[in-house]
Amino acid sequence: MPIAMRVSGWRWLPLTALTVALDQASKSWIEQRYALFESDVIWPVLNIVRAHNTGAAFSFLANAGGWQRWLFTGLALLVGAAIFVWLRGIDARKQ
Repeated sequence: MPIAMRVSGWRWLPLTALTVALDQASKSWIEQRYALFESDVIWPVLNIVRAHNTGAAFSFLANAGGWQRWLFTGLALLVGAAIFVWLRGIDARKQ
């Protein structure tokens, strides 16, 4: 692995991509296998339950009419861009 890759935060990109892919695959699998609100006990402390969240965290703003989707999308893009610029600045200072 090149030295720049080992030192920078880019080394975490494959793990991040794998995490997102596994998250999406597990959601797809649950949608195909379970009916709405159907559940299975995996361990005494872990259940799989199919549910749909129509709002933000814990259905916060679920009845707000749709504007919240664009607000949180814009906020996520802004924070993601800020983190990207910050990480590039850290990477540039190390070189």
